[in-house]
Amino acid sequence: MNNQRDSDTDAERQLADLFAKANPRPLPPSADAEEIRRAVYAEWDAVTGRRVWLNRGGFAAAASVLLAAALWVGGGLNSGAPAPAVARVERVQGAAGTAGSVQLAVGSALVTGSTVSTGAGQLALRLASGGSLRLGVESEIVFTSADAVELVAGVLYFDSEGGRGGEFNVTTELGVVRDVGTQFVARFDGESRLDVGVRDGRVVLTNDGDSGSAGVGERLVATQSSSPIRRDAMATFGSEWDWVEKLAPPFAIDGRTVSDFLEWFANQTGRSIEFGSPAAESMARQNTLNGSIDLEPLQKLSAVMALTDLTYSLEGARVVINTR
Repeated sequence: MNNQRDSDTDAERQLADLFAKANPRPLPPSADAEEIRRAVYAEWDAVTGRRVWLNRGGFAAAASVLLAAALWVGGGLNSGAPAPAVARVERVQGAAGTAGSVQLAVGSALVTGSTVSTGAGQLALRLASGGSLRLGVESEIVFTSADAVELVAGVLYFDSEGGRGGEFNVTTELGVVRDVGTQFVARFDGESRLDVGVRDGRVVLTNDGDSGSAGVGERLVATQSSSPIRRDAMATFGSEWDWVEKLAPPFAIDGRTVSDFLEWFANQTGRSIEFGSPAAESMARQNTLNGSIDLEPLQKLSAVMALTDLTYSLEGARVVINTR
């Protein structure tokens, strides 16, 4: 009998030690807390027989009920573990920060619930789930999940980069933008107008039962008025995209071919690459680059071509490559 009491005492001590490791967490809403409390008491009565310790088995079962409730409400024993990052800062121009006035730098991590404001700065983010997200000046977003943000106001650019396993959604007060393997820009004035332009792929915009889709070289416009979503044409390159190109992710040229670089350039600028002759195309495929150049895409194009026996000319949306 003494052995039984000693065993129960040891079990109680182990349970106390276990609960001592659970750090305090924010309390749930009062309505939820009351619901949890009723459920725990009901389960306690069922297991213990109106909260009476009948035997060691009853103690262990009731203890498991309390532990499960503590984990549910408290968020787990390892409550101090950091939340997983949904994005990291890849480039910063000027000053940009979080809702807590924390200035962001290259490598800064963002988690679900993070609010990012650029002010007079600009920002490029690398998403943990794949893709590039860039924010222009006077923009604010909230990460609602690893695959979605709310655009509170301003402008953002998303590039799926062909490596995502699922969609990326942008929510605004005027509708939800869903990418379909896309490069798109979304501009929201925070009140009455949402403008979504597509550089590559396709987007779907849903707004109060109305929906529209746009492909390459098209834009969708939604407003607070009762008029349906409007579709217009737009250029996939040029001044409207300049800020996006300045935030392009780095491209390490060392050991890469000229063709590799030209493919990256086309993806970042919305332009197409054409070769003036088979010889120029062959040279681009065979020539390997060396060194390191971190410039904006157009500046980088000029610098890279200067290292080769190739020339280029810009002809509208085309970049024509020839031999010297």
